[in-house]
Amino acid sequence: MKKQIAKFLGLPLLVFVAINCAVITVNIYFPTEAVEKAAEKIIDEIESGEDAQSNPGNSGQQSFFQRTVPFNFFGNSTVYADDIDLDLTTPAIRKLIDSMKARNTEIMNFKDKGVIGETNDGMLAIRDMNDLGGEEIRTVKRLLRAENNDRETLYKELATANKISLSEINRIKTVFAKARISKAKPGHWHHDENGKWTQKSQ
Repeated sequence: MKKQIAKFLGLPLLVFVAINCAVITVNIYFPTEAVEKAAEKIIDEIESGEDAQSNPGNSGQQSFFQRTVPFNFFGNSTVYADDIDLDLTTPAIRKLIDSMKARNTEIMNFKDKGVIGETNDGMLAIRDMNDLGGEEIRTVKRLLRAENNDRETLYKELATANKISLSEINRIKTVFAKARISKAKPGHWHHDENGKWTQKSQ
């Protein structure tokens, strides 16, 4: 009788352990393709000036847990993070994108001149200001400070809005860096994998 009771009580415990294991799996899951799609949308919008918001309905209908569990846990068809779009529509995210759109023309002007370029961690950096006067130097420094502050905040807001662990911020930065470099105009400068400046070819 005692063995039967122990067996009966042990089943819920096993279920509890299994669920906890599933949660641990979800917490370490990084939605790479979803972040890549989000990066492309955001960069395209900033550089084109056109509205490229994602549809908030898909993100709102399911929790991040439901969208990332890699098995049929909830009784419906399996859903992976790569099948969804991240939410880019929160007021904080929209404000940051609009702020970056407003300064993009100036940034592109200095990229065309080879003054600034993209780094491997999704930020802007000064490459060469030797040909600039005092006023232009001040302008470049102001642009970089504002742009990098917005980018840093954007990566955090994307993670927060989509329930991605803040410990994954560096991975988000890397995804954005690769997207910006791939979309760069020929002649623009960026860091290579060793952090050295290289110019994008035709």
